[in-house]
Amino acid sequence: MIQPQWPGLGPILSSLTLGRSPGDGGIAGSLPTAASDGVSSSWWRSTGVPAGGTGGTDPSATMWTLLQSIVGLLGQLVGAFTNGLGSASGTTLPGTQPGAQPGTSGPQQRFADVDISSTGDPHLAETGTRQTAGGTQAIDEHFDSMTSHDDLVSSRAIAGGYQVSTAVTQAGANGVTWNESATVRANFDQDSVTMRRDGTFSIIDGDQFVDLNKGESATLSGGETVTENADGSLVVAAANQRGGTMSTTLRATGNGVDVTTHAHDLAVGGDVVQHGRHAHHGGGHPHQPVATPIAAPVEAPAL
Repeated sequence: MIQPQWPGLGPILSSLTLGRSPGDGGIAGSLPTAASDGVSSSWWRSTGVPAGGTGGTDPSATMWTLLQSIVGLLGQLVGAFTNGLGSASGTTLPGTQPGAQPGTSGPQQRFADVDISSTGDPHLAETGTRQTAGGTQAIDEHFDSMTSHDDLVSSRAIAGGYQVSTAVTQAGANGVTWNESATVRANFDQDSVTMRRDGTFSIIDGDQFVDLNKGESATLSGGETVTENADGSLVVAAANQRGGTMSTTLRATGNGVDVTTHAHDLAVGGDVVQHGRHAHHGGGHPHQPVATPIAAPVEAPAL
């Protein structure tokens, strides 16, 4: 027996067996049989619903039943076709991985080297060398932010995406906050590393937790490496096939989590990069700018 080309079509084709009776799932039941006068009935009159109990058939009802069967069959064919685009083992095609790719929103800029950090209570900084159409440009931007950042820094130049986020504590005296935790997400959001301010951390590889001891390293499914240093800090590193690299150090201080991300030869975006871009071009309002008191106007001396 010839197997159907698309997975899942076997049951559909088998449902077309012409020898079935009208009520067992065939489209139009069994083939029409010859009438007593030796003339075969038309296929649309071979089965049907009695019309008015007179023993005849109602062609419109029979046709409606047939149309319903055809519509159902078409639906099954479409479903089998779309299921056939995937793998019978349940895997997905490239580009259809579950979860969103971290760092896919907002413009990104290319850097030769850049360090982006969130430290202390917290102070954000962007220092390094930006690549421009005319060459390179040195950058050195600093500002304060008392809020959480879902996209502190990110890059979609890393396969599967790479994004660093922070969540701050409740504001204390004078509105001061600290990074309660920081998380690196990658591999279409399937891999994550979270450090909390008490020094505890969690590493998730797909749907598995990864144990790590000081001095040890682990490679996650997306290719990222996670290393626990002797001081308890974590380094999450990733690279692309063009030589671009991105690594983030997460260090608990007791008060908060210090975050430093270094990117080399990579397009990078996120809140800190956007702040630096606005500050450099002098346009718009920087993201989470430092509050600067406005000087009182100076009155002209009386003549």
